[in-house]
Amino acid sequence: MMGIFPERGGGSQRRLGLRRSGFLSLALAAVLGAAAAGAANLEDISTLERLVNRAGVVTQVSDDCPPRHAGFYEKDAAGRHRLVLCRNGVNLADVDAVWEVMAHESTHIMQSCNRGTVIADEFMPRTFRELRTLAPHYAKLIDQSYATADQRLEAEAFWMELQSPEAVISLFRRVCAAGVARR
Repeated sequence: MMGIFPERGGGSQRRLGLRRSGFLSLALAAVLGAAAAGAANLEDISTLERLVNRAGVVTQVSDDCPPRHAGFYEKDAAGRHRLVLCRNGVNLADVDAVWEVMAHESTHIMQSCNRGTVIADEFMPRTFRELRTLAPHYAKLIDQSYATADQRLEAEAFWMELQSPEAVISLFRRVCAAGVARR
């Protein structure tokens, strides 16, 4: 058995161990039984997942992600947008860790909805300063692991992990009201 959810369909979904939409609230409820204390809770995760799905992005869990990946957002070769949570890269029993992946990857979805960056240019120095102060490991990761062209996009996503669930959800609602860009 690959996980909590039975596999349906065939092909790449079976091979990759991907799950249907609604994965997080069900998976975490089954693992935890109740929301853990912390910055986020199951309701926040479920709300953000519903918004992501409404924006035209499929949410999935994979047991077979590349090493050191907690999750990712991509537009696949068929033009489908998907947010993947990597079971082999994040502990599904850790609500805060799951929230951080969701906040990060949903920022990339917001960037797609916005056809570009989400944070206004005048606030980027503050964004980088907050990352260097509050999460220096993220600032170092951005500097060392991402091409210059991607650093701003990743800075927005890592910074969003530091924001409250209410702020992330509110921004997502505003930026992705019309869904992801279909180009």
